[in-house]
Amino acid sequence: MGSMCSTPELLEQQKINTQIERQFRRDEDRELGNQKLLLLGTGEGGKSTILKQINILHNNGYTHTDLQNMACLVYSNTINGMALILRAREAFMYTLSSDELEASSRLILSIAGSGKDMMPFADQTYKALKSLWAEPNVRKTYDRRNEFHVADSFEYFMDHLYRVNDHAYIPTIEDILRIRITTTGVVQTTINIKGTLFRIFDVGGQRSERRIWIHLFDDVHAIIFISAISEYDQTLSEDSKTNRLKESLDLFRQICSSRWFLEASIILFLNKKDIFAEKIKKTNIRVFFRNYEGGNGYEESIQYMRQQFESFVKCDTLKKIYSHVTCATDTNQVDLVIDSVVDMIIGKNLRGTGME
Repeated sequence: MGSMCSTPELLEQQKINTQIERQFRRDEDRELGNQKLLLLGTGEGGKSTILKQINILHNNGYTHTDLQNMACLVYSNTINGMALILRAREAFMYTLSSDELEASSRLILSIAGSGKDMMPFADQTYKALKSLWAEPNVRKTYDRRNEFHVADSFEYFMDHLYRVNDHAYIPTIEDILRIRITTTGVVQTTINIKGTLFRIFDVGGQRSERRIWIHLFDDVHAIIFISAISEYDQTLSEDSKTNRLKESLDLFRQICSSRWFLEASIILFLNKKDIFAEKIKKTNIRVFFRNYEGGNGYEESIQYMRQQFESFVKCDTLKKIYSHVTCATDTNQVDLVIDSVVDMIIGKNLRGTGME
C-alpha cells in the first residue's frame, strides 16, 4: 500500500496541475468571451443583496416556491433581531415597564436561535413582538444600535409585522431583498447579460472567509467592492474593537495593491446611502475621519469618503476606480448601475481584443 505522505515532488506537481487547470479555465473563458466577476467586501455590506438584484433583473428572479421557502428566514430574522435588542437592553440596564413585558422578553429569548415557532409566529409570539416593539426602553435600545449588532432590515420587518404574521404570508420581492443571510464560502451565479456570459462569485465577507479568495481568483476580469458607508460609527460583529468602515478601507487597500488583481477592473459601490443620509444628520463622519473638517452635509460627506477609497490607487498606475453611490435594495437604481458596469466591462474587453 502506498504512502499517504506528500513528497516535495508531489506537492510541486500538484501546484503545476493547479496552474495548468487555472490557465485552461482562463483560456476557455477568453475563447468564449465569458467575464469573471467577483463581489467582495466586508460582512453585512450588501454583497448578497446586490447578487439578489442581479438574479431578479437578469436571471428570472424567484419562483413562487422560492418565495414560500424563504418565509422562514423572515421569521428567524425578526425573532433573532428582537433577541439581539433585548440582550442589549439588559446590558444597557434599561428596565421593562411590566411583568407581562418581562415574560414576553423571556419568550423571545428562549425562541431565538432554536428554530422553533418560526413559521409562522404563534399568537403568543406575535403579541410578544408587538408589545415589546411598543415599549419605550426597547425603542431606546434600538436607537443605540450602532453600539451592538442588529440587521438594518429589522425595523422594516417590524413595520410589516401584521402582514408577515398572516398565515398565508408569502414574502414579496422587497422582503427577499431585506432578508439577512450570512454568506459562507463562495456562491457562484452564471448570468447572460447583453449577450455576454458573466460568472459572478459572491465570497463571504467575514474575516474567516476572506483567505478563500485572496489568491484563487487571479483571473477575474472585474471586482465589485461593496462598502456600507453608513457603518462609520459601528464595529465588527467578529471584533467589537474594530470600526467597520476602517475594516472596509483596509480590505479595499489590500485589493488595490494585490498582485493577484493587477489586471482586474475595480468597481466601488459606496452602499447603504439611504441609511447614511439619515445617520449623517445626527452623527458627523468626523467620529471616524478625524481629519474631516466639513459639516454634516450629505454630498460633501460622500465626496470625502469617495476620496478616501480612491486614494489607494497609485498615481503612477493606469488603474482606475469606477465608483457608484448605491442603495442595494433599490431595484431601479441597481439596474442602472449594473447596466453601466456591464457596458464598462464589455467595452474594456473589446478594446483589449482590438475589436472596438
